[in-house]
Amino acid sequence: MKKVLLIRFSSLGDVILSTSVLRPLYEAGYTVDFLTFKPFDQIFKKDYRVKDVLSPEKRELKGLSILKFREKISDYDIIIDLHRNLRSSVLTYSKRTVRYRKNSIKRRLYIYPIFRKFIKDKFNVVTAYTETLERLGIRCSDCRPEVILTEEEKNKVKEYLPDKFIVIGTGARYKNKIYKNYDRVSEILIKKGFNVVLVGSSEDRKNDKNVYPEKVIDLRGKLSIRESLSVISIAFLTISNDSAVAHMSRAVGTPVSVVYGATHPYFGFAPLPDEGVYIIKGIPCQPCDLHGKKECKKGNTECLDIPPELIVEKSLSTVK
Repeated sequence: MKKVLLIRFSSLGDVILSTSVLRPLYEAGYTVDFLTFKPFDQIFKKDYRVKDVLSPEKRELKGLSILKFREKISDYDIIIDLHRNLRSSVLTYSKRTVRYRKNSIKRRLYIYPIFRKFIKDKFNVVTAYTETLERLGIRCSDCRPEVILTEEEKNKVKEYLPDKFIVIGTGARYKNKIYKNYDRVSEILIKKGFNVVLVGSSEDRKNDKNVYPEKVIDLRGKLSIRESLSVISIAFLTISNDSAVAHMSRAVGTPVSVVYGATHPYFGFAPLPDEGVYIIKGIPCQPCDLHGKKECKKGNTECLDIPPELIVEKSLSTVK
């Protein structure tokens, strides 16, 4: 039985999307280990498709330390690099390594309108991840991210959750990716008979200046990664910025509606048609940055001026 090492160090959403290659590898009879940073090793805690998870601290893969760590991964038959940065390249310099098609140049060129009109192909990270399996003779057109949760984990979170609730992921790593009016979205959903649960980090909660209706349950900063996944797994729907919460929803089979600001679906992180929808204003200056961290040149983040009524309407269309 051949041994495969998968590498995706970070971040949370990217590691979750990389789970899309696990099922086809497992079904093809490969023994799979996964290399990632803490705390993302939690994702694989109950995953029968992964034999071992290697989760070093970042300092173990810096400078000369990375050369020592290479010895720990010397006995794999093949290494699949789903990160493809300098660290992963130095660590895996070998003919045994397959690297995913990152599409870096086209993604960066897409920021500029002069090049955008010439770029007609579509790019999706999940598709790019699964294409690496073709080197092993495995083809998978319907592969999707999947995190394995137990019924015990789901039942535990049900104890403090209401019926018929919608999850909202209010945060993102950069402010120009954060939709401004989730408070109004929550009000509209409550009027339509839904409960609303907020998930995310304590930082998401701190940075959010919105005042939500009293009925909204705010779990931001109170859950582990697996608890958040469990909550999302039993939700009616997820509404999220272009961030990890959206990919968590995809990985547990809950329909998702992704709201875009400074970034763009072309960068590869939009849900596939059977996973949900995305909402984008589509103004000429959008996208303005690959990761959404640059300041808005207009100073008003017009790309995020989307009526909350439209957010609700398009989001609910995924579950009708």
